[in-house]
Amino acid sequence: MLSGDRLKFLRYTHNVTQVEMAEWCDVSERFVGMVEHNECKPSQEVYDAWINCCYGIGKPLAKRENKKGVKKTNTPTKK
Repeated sequence: MLSGDRLKFLRYTHNVTQVEMAEWCDVSERFVGMVEHNECKPSQEVYDAWINCCYGIGKPLAKRENKKGVKKTNTPTKK
């Protein structure tokens, strides 16, 4: 698996923005930055999508209802 520095270089040299990468991989822009700064490691699924996005092959990851690590917001119930 490539380091965050290499993933950033790959993204940059293929003219892909962090926003485009986040949308393709179905992650947040913040997560993309964290990966590129070696603060987080992507799952194998996200890593593969990252590489595919850079080379323009395959399809984006399907949008997930609940992403891991994202808190659900609870709306208070009215009495």
